[in-house]
Amino acid sequence: MTNLVLITSIIDPPQKPLSYTNIRSIYSKSERFEHTKLTIESVKQKVPNVTILVVECSLLNDDELKYFQENTDYFINIYFDKTLREYVHGHSKALGEGTMTICGLEYVIHNNIDFRNLFKISGRYWLSENFTYKSFDNDDVVVKYIDGDINNIFTCLYKLPKSIGVLWCQFLKNSFNHMVNCIGYEHLFSMFICSLKDIKICVLERTGVQGYVSVSNDFYNG
Repeated sequence: MTNLVLITSIIDPPQKPLSYTNIRSIYSKSERFEHTKLTIESVKQKVPNVTILVVECSLLNDDELKYFQENTDYFINIYFDKTLREYVHGHSKALGEGTMTICGLEYVIHNNIDFRNLFKISGRYWLSENFTYKSFDNDDVVVKYIDGDINNIFTCLYKLPKSIGVLWCQFLKNSFNHMVNCIGYEHLFSMFICSLKDIKICVLERTGVQGYVSVSNDFYNG
C-alpha cells in the first residue's frame, strides 16, 4: 500500500517577523525553491510506493507552478485563500504549519486517498544518506524527541499510520486557540502524541533528514 508524503512549503515567505524572531528567512525565493526541489527528489528516491502531496502558500511563477504540477501527485496552493494565507503568513509558526497540515489532511480525507503510512516532511529539508526506510516501515508512530524530551517532538519529519493521521487532523482543528497564541509546534505535537492510546511509538535518535535552517545559515543533519 502507498506511502503518502505530505510536504508543507512556503517558498516565498512574507517579510514579517515570527513570534520568536524578526528574521523569517535569510534565503531568497529562488534558493528556497531549489531546496524544496531537493525535498521532492529525495522523497522519490528513498520512499517506495510513494504518493507526494505538497501544500504551498506562495504566489508562484509559471515555471515554479509547472515544476510542482509535474513532480507531485497532488499539489495545493492555498495562497489565494486570504484567510488561510493570513494564518500561514502570520506571526505564529504553529498556526502556519498547523493550517497547512490541516489543509493537506482534509484534502486526503475528502478525496478518499488511500495510504498505509503518512510521512510529513517540511519543505526545504531532504532525506539524507542516514534515512533508513525500514525504520519507518511499520504500523507505529515514528518520531524523534528533541534532546530526549518527550514534551518536545521534532516536527520536520515524522510518520503516522493512517488512522492516526485522521486523529492528528482533528486535534489540530481543536487546537486553533493554542496555535493563535503561538504555542510551540513541537510542544503541540508532543501533546497529541502523548494523548494517543494503544499505539506503539517508535522513537528514533536520527530520522535521516537534513537542510538549511530558515532563520540562520546553520545546516541541520539529524
